[in-house]
Amino acid sequence: MKTKEKFKTISGREMEDPEFRKLFEETWPAFQLEVQLLNALERRHWTYADLAKVLHTQKSAISRDLKGGGLRFASIARISKMAEALGMKFVPFCISEKKAKQFVPVIKKLVTA
Repeated sequence: MKTKEKFKTISGREMEDPEFRKLFEETWPAFQLEVQLLNALERRHWTYADLAKVLHTQKSAISRDLKGGGLRFASIARISKMAEALGMKFVPFCISEKKAKQFVPVIKKLVTA
């Protein structure tokens, strides 16, 4: 009988590195938010230029915010304005680590629905 070997993915090996894992965990929420905004742009068939026009800003500012983790450096007000322009409501909140385990899965279901 042949034995099955388990191979770790590249990301699986990287996650074993504490520094990589910490950076990943710190940037993951912003990445998820970027994806939500990009999906909303796609649903509306808008370009960065369309969003920039509505927000009275430059296309380059939208590009900076929505590419390569740039949203991590945007203000809450700016993110809120982008969400509103795309027909969404930005709802930032903080909960305890203990409660997060209970509520985050529920919130994820609501966001992806």
